[in-house]
Amino acid sequence: MVRVLITGSADGFGLEAGRQLVARGHTVYLHARNQSRANDAKAACPGAAGVLVADLSNLTETRRLAEEANAIGEFDAVILNAGMLNGPFRKTPDTGVPAMVFVNVLAPYVLACLLRRPKRLIFIASQLHRQADTSTEDIFWFKRGEAGFQEFPAYCDSKFHVMLIANAIARRFRGTSVVSVHPGWVATKVGGAEAPDKMEDGVETYVMLAEGDYDQSLTGKYFDPKKKLGSPLPASEDTQLQDKAVKACEEVTGLKIPT
Repeated sequence: MVRVLITGSADGFGLEAGRQLVARGHTVYLHARNQSRANDAKAACPGAAGVLVADLSNLTETRRLAEEANAIGEFDAVILNAGMLNGPFRKTPDTGVPAMVFVNVLAPYVLACLLRRPKRLIFIASQLHRQADTSTEDIFWFKRGEAGFQEFPAYCDSKFHVMLIANAIARRFRGTSVVSVHPGWVATKVGGAEAPDKMEDGVETYVMLAEGDYDQSLTGKYFDPKKKLGSPLPASEDTQLQDKAVKACEEVTGLKIPT
């Protein structure tokens, strides 16, 4: 049996993966951004070992989440599932980064830096990383600001940037399988009602990775739904772009990836 932490698991993929892992006898800790959502998550997944609470658009709360998770002990798998698609620019108070970009890029970076190193570290990407601007310029919108912000391009870029970070971490973490996952386009709160894919196909991949039912020598890889290895945009494997994204994260958070 394994111990798993899933961020952003009050609904959608995270919650369903938590339910299935609990049903399979694993120890699962969920996460929600506030206590109300935590209560809902616990009710929806009563076998969960606990629900951690933190707003992952806030640097202080993200750091606190890492501390609370580390106090629980070492996790076999951590699924960095929390993400945002829709919403206004909403500059975060402690960094000035738009909330969507913080949740999708900086929060996974902070947690990867601060959590006890698990055996398996899973970042949630998207097929939309293929539509990103791959220049890695102004990742955190400090130059363009609110006037230049557009939700959909920002989301695509953020999913490309989190893949760069995942691949950079994969190069540094020995003994940990670090992967990215496109869970599918399904009718969740993020995906919308017109989404064509099936949630179970993406959750199937989550469960496989959490349990370690794959070749764990694989790292820096990208998975599609139905447990399939995917072919990411080649730019995501460019080490210079990876290091550029990491440096941008270091400058905002003051954290370096441990080696």
